[in-house]
Order: sequence, then C-alpha cells, then structure tokens
Amino acid sequence: MDSSIQQNKGLVLTEKEAASFFDFLTANVVRSKISITAIVVSIRNSSTMREIRDTKKEMEIEAFLHKEIRQTDLLVNLNHPFQWCIVLAHSKEEEAGAFLNRVCDKMMNNNAFCSNEEDCKLFACVMEMRNSDVQFQDVITKGQQVLQGSTGEGQWNIEYVEDYKRIEVEEVKVSIIEENQLFCNILHTSLANMNLDRFRLNIQTFQDGYAFIQSDWHSSSHVHIIVMNDILPRKNGLEVLHMIRSLPNNQRFYIFMMTKRKTEEDMIYAYDHGVDRYIVQPFNIRLFESQIKRTLERLWT
Repeated sequence: MDSSIQQNKGLVLTEKEAASFFDFLTANVVRSKISITAIVVSIRNSSTMREIRDTKKEMEIEAFLHKEIRQTDLLVNLNHPFQWCIVLAHSKEEEAGAFLNRVCDKMMNNNAFCSNEEDCKLFACVMEMRNSDVQFQDVITKGQQVLQGSTGEGQWNIEYVEDYKRIEVEEVKVSIIEENQLFCNILHTSLANMNLDRFRLNIQTFQDGYAFIQSDWHSSSHVHIIVMNDILPRKNGLEVLHMIRSLPNNQRFYIFMMTKRKTEEDMIYAYDHGVDRYIVQPFNIRLFESQIKRTLERLWT
C-alpha cells in the first residue's frame, strides 16, 4: 500500500466517529448563523451502474478527496463501498456545488482513478443545514436514498435536497431607550407589529440609560438590538454605547442611535465608537422598520 494513501486514510473518519463531530458543527449553526453542507458521494461503473469493486482504487479516491477538502472539513468513509460523506463547515450549497464541480473535473480527467474500461460515474447529493435539529445518520440515509434513485446523464450528477434548510425561529432582544413615553410607545408598537418569519422580538423599554445599564437585560447571549436616543437623563446614549462596546462578545449588539444632531462630526464620532446606524430625527417609521428587517436578514447572509 502506498504510504501517502495510508497516511490520508488514517485521517478519514468512520460513520461512528463522525457523528459527534457533526453534532458539534450543527449545534453551532444557529449561534454562528453560518450554514454547513453535507455531500454524500457515490462512484459507480456507468455501464453496470454498480459500485466498482477495487479496494486499492477506493483508497486512492479517498486520499484524493481528503487532499481536496479544507482542514475545517470532514471526510467520512461510509459503511458502503465507494461511498463517502463530505461535511463542509461554514459553507452553503452554492459553495458545495462549486467544490464538487472542481473535484469532478479533476477526478474524471485522471485516468488513475477512472480508466476508459471502467468509465466511472460520480453521483452526489448536496444537503445544506441551517438548523441544529438534524442527526448525522438521518443525513446519510437521506443522501443514500436520493442517490439510489439517481440516473443522471454525463460523467457526474448532482442532486440538491432542501429538507434541512429550515431556519429555527430565533428570539432577538430589543431595547428601546427613550425618555419621551409617547414616542417610546410608538416605537414599541411598530416593532411589536412587524411581520417576521424567522425571528421573535422580545422588547423592553427604558426611560434612561442608567435604568438600562443597571438592569440585567443586556447580559444574555441573545442577539440584541438597541434603539436609543443620544440625549437621555442620568446616562446618555454615548455612555450606554461605550458600556456596550466594552462588553465581551459585544458583536451581538446592533445599535441604532436616534439623534437630532446632523453634523458630519457627530455622525463620524458615533460610528467610530460603535453605532451601527445613525438615525436623524424626525424619521419615517416605515423606513425604520425596513432598516430593522434588513439588520435581521443579514444575520443569515
């Protein structure tokens, strides 16, 4: 056995070994808001549509696949001849498709893998995951079922499965820090009535910055949108801003600063110190709602 093949073989996971790694990756999907994609790959003889019976060649292809993936990805040797699962971390199905096209081009143009006598055919099932409610064995079973019924033309065939792309409804905290009670109520009503498919807003209001800072409302790990005036009693908006941006993991906060100040210097100062959007009053409520929606949508881009 070629030593390089043996070395790569040792780094490939079995189905049993891969399950715990897969659970770790999917558990982080919702928190990181970055998809992972699993690809179930099968290689067959195109004339008989059966797996090629050649252990050495199977190991050569496995070593080749391992060389093509990134260090953050997983290559899993499935309990079936000439079948693998490739788990691409931090990747969507579009990236998986590009990866497969590159791999297929290299593999099919290399006679060491697929000679003219064998006429190899590669099948792949691509499944993007945007939620953590999925088990590794279910993904493998689904991919194998799809590939079993696949008879596409050409040297390779790629199928896409949508079953695991559902995004779980996520709670997002919203803090409204505004001294004017009437305007505060308007903002609260506007946000509470927004039609959101993937998010549930948990809204709290505060009349000054001090009350917000003294509360424990900002201490959770939830995504947190803060809508606040820059001029507030006791603790003003800039003081709240400094406190928020000094917290660990402060990237989870999205800060909308409302102000009547329009000078370029004020805006630059606010952005330099961590404001995500600077809103000059008076402003259009519908436009404000669109800005909030866009901020939420970008969480999964």
